[in-house]
Amino acid sequence: MNLKKITSLTMMFVMIIMSYTGIMLFISPPGRIANWANWKLFGLSKESYVQIHSMFMLLFILMTLLHVYYNWKPLTSYMRNTAREMIVFTKEMLVSLVIIIVFLIGTISFIPPFSSFLSFGKEVQNSWEKEYGTAPYAHAELSSLKMFVKKMAYDLEKTQEILKTNNIKFEVTQSLNQIGDNNNLSPQFIYNLLRKNFEKAGEETIQLTGMGRKTITEVAKTLRLSDVELISKLKALGIEAKEDEKFREVAEKYNMSPMDVIENLGYKKPE
Repeated sequence: MNLKKITSLTMMFVMIIMSYTGIMLFISPPGRIANWANWKLFGLSKESYVQIHSMFMLLFILMTLLHVYYNWKPLTSYMRNTAREMIVFTKEMLVSLVIIIVFLIGTISFIPPFSSFLSFGKEVQNSWEKEYGTAPYAHAELSSLKMFVKKMAYDLEKTQEILKTNNIKFEVTQSLNQIGDNNNLSPQFIYNLLRKNFEKAGEETIQLTGMGRKTITEVAKTLRLSDVELISKLKALGIEAKEDEKFREVAEKYNMSPMDVIENLGYKKPE
């Protein structure tokens, strides 16, 4: 067997797999949504994509080292002039470094066209929220059933009756994640089942997580207000805002967190 050929072929397949997992992670929802809704794409969860990407990154590093070892002479020849003298900073090397630096600075500085590409990715990721929604509070899926119903002000005994009626196996000390995994359900499904039974007709819980990433227009829609109504309410609190501004940026201008503003508007997040 030719180890040099094996190394090159392995690198090619690894690059294909890492490109695929990289794209999936680029468009996947934020963890708070993926974990809550048990998000999967082509049968794999976000955590699975992260694990595959990480392991193949390690394999890529090992194969790269072997590739450099087996191709040392051709690589060093790229840094020689016509007189066969070694010159590290050849024109090709400088162009390569410039490309790397431009992409690095462009990404860190968040300037076009890099910012446009990254913003597109964020828009795709956040668009999943419209389909799956968010948890009623941060990391709700990690709360035990007992703690979850307490935070949501649900009756524990009735909760157990509802789950048993729907043939859901559980222990009150288990987290929503564990109960979901044991019953092939998402934490979101369990929450929606309880919410339908506990909330009065016509009432609906407003999910207040992830507000900082939204624009004023998006926050207004979440709070079931018009842009004008929300901006007016904010102005009454001494907060100036525009429709396209990020809610977090507006709050930070007044030394507040998004949740501080939400609470000042009269909304309360589950404790």
